[in-house]
Amino acid sequence: MRECLPEEGDHLPGTCGSGKVSMDLPAGTGGECRNQVTGILREGIILQTAWEKKRMMRQYLKTERAHFMCPNMHFGILMELGKDYDSILADAAFSRLAGAHPFLRSLIAYEEGTDRLYYNVTGSSKISVSLKEDLSSLWDDYRVISGEEWNVFENGLLKVFIYPGEQGMSLLFIAHHLLADGRGLLDLAREFAADYAGGIFPAYAEEVLMQSIDDLPPKSRLSGISRFLVRWANRQWKKEDHRVSYEAYKSFAEEYCRTHPVKHEIFEADTAAVAEMSKLCRDKGFSMNDLLMAHMFVKTGAGKIIIAADIRKKLTVYRKGALGNYSTAMGIQCSLRTKDVVKKAREVHEQVRKRLGKNRDLMLVLACYFEMSPTLLDAAAISALGGFDSKAGRFVGKRMFGFGGPGAYSITNLGKVEDPDIRSLVFIPPASPAVKLTLGVITLNGRMKVCSSRKEKDGSS
Repeated sequence: MRECLPEEGDHLPGTCGSGKVSMDLPAGTGGECRNQVTGILREGIILQTAWEKKRMMRQYLKTERAHFMCPNMHFGILMELGKDYDSILADAAFSRLAGAHPFLRSLIAYEEGTDRLYYNVTGSSKISVSLKEDLSSLWDDYRVISGEEWNVFENGLLKVFIYPGEQGMSLLFIAHHLLADGRGLLDLAREFAADYAGGIFPAYAEEVLMQSIDDLPPKSRLSGISRFLVRWANRQWKKEDHRVSYEAYKSFAEEYCRTHPVKHEIFEADTAAVAEMSKLCRDKGFSMNDLLMAHMFVKTGAGKIIIAADIRKKLTVYRKGALGNYSTAMGIQCSLRTKDVVKKAREVHEQVRKRLGKNRDLMLVLACYFEMSPTLLDAAAISALGGFDSKAGRFVGKRMFGFGGPGAYSITNLGKVEDPDIRSLVFIPPASPAVKLTLGVITLNGRMKVCSSRKEKDGSS
């Protein structure tokens, strides 16, 4: 295993072979360096650019903090490329990727004298890359990551396994949820493919996270019972006057992962099946995601399914290509008792439409994260799962976030991708302790692949 570092003279985004890097900057940068700034590669280190040192504000974990002290907060993209493995080309592409994304050069750190966590951007890539013999070890490699706590103070937020093939190669990208959401990891994998297979270098992406509830769209603030419960939990937590240490959490998480294994399976729908499903959706007036959720409702008998919603277009702070979490989760409840998938899909469509149409509903979980004490967020999962004694933590973890219960059902659909450089894509969804079964869905060049992450134990304390 190694950290993928650039060598003297490697090109970063926009270089012309000079050993320097030109970076496209966001609107509003101003001055003569509006379009370009330069950084220098020296002794395998990506030196922070002058612009980055001067202009990039320290980025704190806010909504991302919910994923900090929670087991199994990682997920993957399995990608197959037609181009054969070449170590020099791969290392150079990973170096350029790290140069374009500051969070790929980051470790998590506490701000001195406080409980605040931030992304400590360093001068070198923190991408961990491992070369394997073949795909036969794929799930063992993934389980190794799942079976141990990912220490984000000491390890970078992206791990990659490379599997050379007789023709082409496969790559398993595994991200900690503090790095990105599913859409962000998919975009990273595609950036690598475009560089490695297509010669298109990644563009620099400014990292600007949501830092307060004011960064959410209008009418997103908590109200009524939600506001009352969060304020009560904060007061109770303040009275308890204690914290979960990272050492205590790490010990708990490793034992939890060892005793709560996760099983993964991959299913595929070919182009003909996907075309038939798409036609049904068009004819009946609902989306592919509505149809997939309807199948899950009918098959599992669930009363509620949790879905992820991309909110990048609703956020003024989002910068194109930036990492971090720009999605929200919401529960979709359906009461119609039927085995008719079309009828169920129509009901799902209407319920999703209502939730998406109201910012207060759509942003509810994010608003809770902003209004809740960060150290209480740390305690939520471990308290609900029996590893820490806190009344406030148990209430938040069990009653508000669903940890330690029978487990919900969830689906995340990353949508359709057309990409000539990529042969195959699989999205391996996270196995949250609050969820019994999660489906990760992605459609590449007309072929859909679904990966399930299923808890083999319910995790009740």
